[in-house]
Amino acid sequence: MSSAARSRSGLVLRELRTLIGVSEPHFRALAGASILITGATGWFGVWLLDALCAADDLLSLRLRIIAVSRDPGRFLSRFRGFAQDDRISWIEADVCDLAVSGTSFSHVIHGAADTTAGPDPGTQRRLFDTLVDGTRRVIAAAGTHCTSFLLLSSGAIYGPAKTSGHRFSESECGGPDPSLAGNCYAEGKRAAEQACALAAAEGIPVRIARCFAFVGPHMPFDKHFAIGNFIADAVRGRPILVKSDGRPIRSYLYMSDLVGALLAILVDGVVGRPYNVGSDQGFTIEQVARCVDQIVGGSGVKIQGDRSDPRDQYVPDTSRLASELGVPQTVGLESAIARTAAWYRAQPRAAVTS
Repeated sequence: MSSAARSRSGLVLRELRTLIGVSEPHFRALAGASILITGATGWFGVWLLDALCAADDLLSLRLRIIAVSRDPGRFLSRFRGFAQDDRISWIEADVCDLAVSGTSFSHVIHGAADTTAGPDPGTQRRLFDTLVDGTRRVIAAAGTHCTSFLLLSSGAIYGPAKTSGHRFSESECGGPDPSLAGNCYAEGKRAAEQACALAAAEGIPVRIARCFAFVGPHMPFDKHFAIGNFIADAVRGRPILVKSDGRPIRSYLYMSDLVGALLAILVDGVVGRPYNVGSDQGFTIEQVARCVDQIVGGSGVKIQGDRSDPRDQYVPDTSRLASELGVPQTVGLESAIARTAAWYRAQPRAAVTS
């Protein structure tokens, strides 16, 4: 293994090298690959790009990456290391308008979509259309030489938990209420999975990763990700504000473990089969907030919300990923918080939001 490697986005090189070591068989399985990545400039995308380029540095994989983004120029002005990387070709396009006729890909990772929509009906419709029509476009772009198509879906497709202490399993039916416009993200992901199921029936080698909640460098620190807001508050010396009664249950997987899981599914996952990706270790939001406060050295925790539904929990059953693909969780919550806070603290204020 070569010692020449670097991060192009400011990730800790030691973490990248550890990820590549743990997932080396999956990286080596991509040798000579031509990989189309949609959503390449998002949080997941920047980790995937950095990990793939660093793995190529170390393992001489001869990768070719085609990255799709609506605004690659903005991304490349922030991460100039990617702009100088001739392994990456950029397509400036919305996935709903993606046209790559005449180009073939050995692998596709489709992750383009925002995770939220405001109350405006137009915004909700655009998000739903992006998830559904965009997935159809990317399936059509995959081409006849595609050996693996990975859809990044979401645990939101399961809808509310059925009971207290529930972990969502891939075999579950049900889902969110389709009559509510606010469920456009979850229903869009369900429809995208159906499009992929139809594609798999027609011979396209589709795999599905149902992604839950994550923590790590490059995450949004000022949006709807509670743990990101907690870390930003603590690092800046502000009290951590919990905008609920603190009882909802969440779990968080560190980003290097996410990338390792996605690579395993892309390379070894069963065609047409969904795999939950996340941590199966659930904590109340209050526990998460107090853990962040203790590890980062914050100014305390304030609980400022109404009583929550006891079924408000979002924790996956990841036994399929572990038993079929041998993918473990290697970074616990405390270490994940400490690593993310250290990265956030080291960034120039202009480089992160919140």
